[in-house]
This record gives sequence, C-alpha cells and structure tokens, in this order.
Amino acid sequence: MKLTSVVIDDEPHAAEELELLIGRTPGIENKRTFNDVASAIEYLDDFGKVDIIFCDISMPEINGLDAGEILNRQCKFLIYVTAYREYALEAFGVNAAGYLLKPLSQSTFIKKIEGIRERVTLKDRAEIQDGYILAKGSNKNSFTKIQTIEIVYIEALLNYVKIHTTKDFFITYVSLKDVEEMLGTKKGFVRISRSVIISMRYLEKVEGNVLKLHSAPDFTVGETFRSDFYALLKRHSINRD
Repeated sequence: MKLTSVVIDDEPHAAEELELLIGRTPGIENKRTFNDVASAIEYLDDFGKVDIIFCDISMPEINGLDAGEILNRQCKFLIYVTAYREYALEAFGVNAAGYLLKPLSQSTFIKKIEGIRERVTLKDRAEIQDGYILAKGSNKNSFTKIQTIEIVYIEALLNYVKIHTTKDFFITYVSLKDVEEMLGTKKGFVRISRSVIISMRYLEKVEGNVLKLHSAPDFTVGETFRSDFYALLKRHSINRD
C-alpha cells in the first residue's frame, strides 16, 4: 500500500525539490502541491484525509504552525519542512510527526518515510477489535490484549503511550493521535488535552476545567479541547439550561 501526501510551500523551487524527492522514494505518492494552506485545506475537504502533509512554516497569510491543528485533522502525519531550526519546539507542540530542514537530502527523506511506514504498520497491528485492543510489546511479535472496557485513561510519553487500566498499565510504541483514531469507532473515549485521552466510563466529577476520574489523578481539560468536551457533557446532561 502506498502512502499518499500533499505538499504545501509558497516557494516554487522548494516545492519542486520536495516533489522530486517524493517521486524518487518508493512507497509514497504525492497527490497535489499547493502554495498556500487555504487551497490545500479546500482540496482535502473534498478529497479526504491523506497519510502525510509536508508543510512549510514561514508562509504569508496562514503560516504552517498556526494551521497545525487544522492540518492534523486532514492527515495521519504532519511533517514540517523548513529552513529554520528555531521552530522545532513549536512544531512538536502542535503534534507534528516530523521536522525536516531545508535543503533536504534523499537519505534523510527516505529515512523519515521509512519511519512513517513503520508507524503505520505498528498502528495496524494494534488495531482495535470488538471490545479489545492489541498493544505491541517491546519484543518482536509480542502483543498484550487490553479490554477497552477496562481502560481508564491514556497518556502520551514522547513516541510512546501509557495505557492505564483498572488493573495495570501498558506502554506501547504508538502516538496518541494514532490511538485517538483507533478509538474513534468506540464510544466513550474523549481526548481532553494534547497528552491525555480519558474514558467517560470512569469520569466521576467535573469541577470547572478539572476532571476527577476513578482511581486516577485529576486532569485539566486543555483550552483547545474545552468546547467539544463541554458540548459532549451537555448532550448527556439531564439539565441542559
């Protein structure tokens, strides 16, 4: 299966360079190239989600970082391609899957794509079945079966996640965004911040922006996630005034 991508860069020569690298790399196909974020989003709204968005950071109107949250909804992996090192921390702050510095080398690019393909494979192996997930262990062909009904919350740990259940916890190599997508078919799991997903089954109390879960530390709902979270609470409230 080929990975799909789009490129967003307002510098024509930089966009062409990236297109050439993609064309020379096995296992990936670039669908379209855009010189601004708005055009790319309009296209993806019609085309649907792609595997990877390669996006420049310094662009007119909407820069890549400001558009990070929107772009993340349109792809599985957001990779920034820029000539500036100083944006790295901000890039990972918007859940970017990678940060490549211009000028790009073929070897660096191929290594990044191979890493993405490995993450896709791990995600597929941890695919949610009816009522449970399979979390890959540290050894080859090692998996732990986790009943979704027992998951209390999940927290991000750099390139890993820690899955806390009513009985134990498990650490597996996958991103929180991947887990969120996998849990998308299961009701009752809600992302409340950049680093935490909770199970509403174990939510006991909400006090302002602080959530109290059974047998778990208190969590604060992140500002970006508050409107969706409180809309969910309202839908389940017996008093909606």
